[in-house]
Amino acid sequence: MTERITFYSISSGIDPKTHRQIANKEQDEFSCWCEVSKLTVRETVKAPSEMGFRKETPVFLIAYKQQKEIQPEWRIKWRGKRYEITGIDPDYQNKDLTKVTGQVIN
Repeated sequence: MTERITFYSISSGIDPKTHRQIANKEQDEFSCWCEVSKLTVRETVKAPSEMGFRKETPVFLIAYKQQKEIQPEWRIKWRGKRYEITGIDPDYQNKDLTKVTGQVIN
């Protein structure tokens, strides 16, 4: 695992200084190490037109057991970009890795 990602949720809250309502407040849930899935040679040859799209939709491989259970409405921060979670695929059989698919938020 070579990349650090942070899962966060979006919620409303109150600004402690102004005591006013804040919409879309980011609340960090937890950070963990992950591996970002790479394109295989077969995928590159098979569909070269999708390579740019794949950069916008990374697949994060994380350890199965984490501090909290990953929620589908959470988002991910990685390398200065934010991603919404489009898929979660836990390995219930081996309890080894969980595959989380993201889509960059513009």
